[in-house]
Amino acid sequence: MVATGRPTRERHPQRVNAILLEALATWIPPTVSIALLAGAMVLDALGVITDASAALTTIVALLLLGAFMVVNPLLDSSFSVKIRPAILAGFALAWTAVYAWPFVLRLYPGNPLAIAALASDADGKPLAVGPGRFDVVLDAHLPPAVDRQIRRLHYAIDLTDGAGAPHHLEGDLGDRWQTRRLGRRGTAPVRLEHLSARHEVDNPVGDTLRLDDVAIAGIPNATLEATVYRHRVPPVAWLLMGGALLVIGALAFDLWLDPRRMPSAAFLTATATGAVFVFCGSATGHVGLRQVFGAVIVGALAGVPATAVVAWLARRTPWTRAITVGDRA
Repeated sequence: MVATGRPTRERHPQRVNAILLEALATWIPPTVSIALLAGAMVLDALGVITDASAALTTIVALLLLGAFMVVNPLLDSSFSVKIRPAILAGFALAWTAVYAWPFVLRLYPGNPLAIAALASDADGKPLAVGPGRFDVVLDAHLPPAVDRQIRRLHYAIDLTDGAGAPHHLEGDLGDRWQTRRLGRRGTAPVRLEHLSARHEVDNPVGDTLRLDDVAIAGIPNATLEATVYRHRVPPVAWLLMGGALLVIGALAFDLWLDPRRMPSAAFLTATATGAVFVFCGSATGHVGLRQVFGAVIVGALAGVPATAVVAWLARRTPWTRAITVGDRA
């Protein structure tokens, strides 16, 4: 009697593994990313999670979704250059972590070093922060509005660092009402708030920043509070340099894989670089979902056309042939 059960049992794990790998390469990553994106927006709107948590979840979801859109076509057997799926997944996760890190530093500034209520009698008050570079976050607290009007709080603050150098911080905070359409149901008034601002201040020597002058005008009974954090985001020059190197590396990868193919990895990397630059340089004191989507849009509008021009020029240079594999004609 011939036993037939063992081969069937041996093939069963292979079929399960194949199905699992196919799911991981097709629908699981985008489904998880979209679920995280939708969940972050809904939970943020309901106030269940903080703005920073919603923004970080959205950032990770967008990065994973973008990385999947680049990696997924490379798993097609039509490519003559074979790349192991595990290597592609490792590069995608490393790329996601590299670009998520500046967002984390901007969203979570750490423990405050000093907090001060700003008023006209705060002149001469020292802020013990130590030497370094700092983010001074200003938060406005407005009285309840009696009607739907545009309210603007103007502030002007003079600081002196430990070396005796002056710093002038000035700007406007407030709120306004805007009419928003609700489809066929008509319109509804929406309150738009801009109640926080961020200023970078250097204190190269010494232990304190001194408040020399505080002027607040525009809204009666409004108050202003300053919170000082240590500046954690890398300098702009480092962000631009690192982003440029990553874009060049992504473009080289695209051209090495197929010089005639759309440089999707370079486009995605350029968009992420622009988004990091815009988001980390935002003057808003407390960033959230609005700043995330705005940074992504600006990054795409600036990064994709510039990268397309560079890719067009690169295809016409001799060194492009040196990094391609064989003749793909």
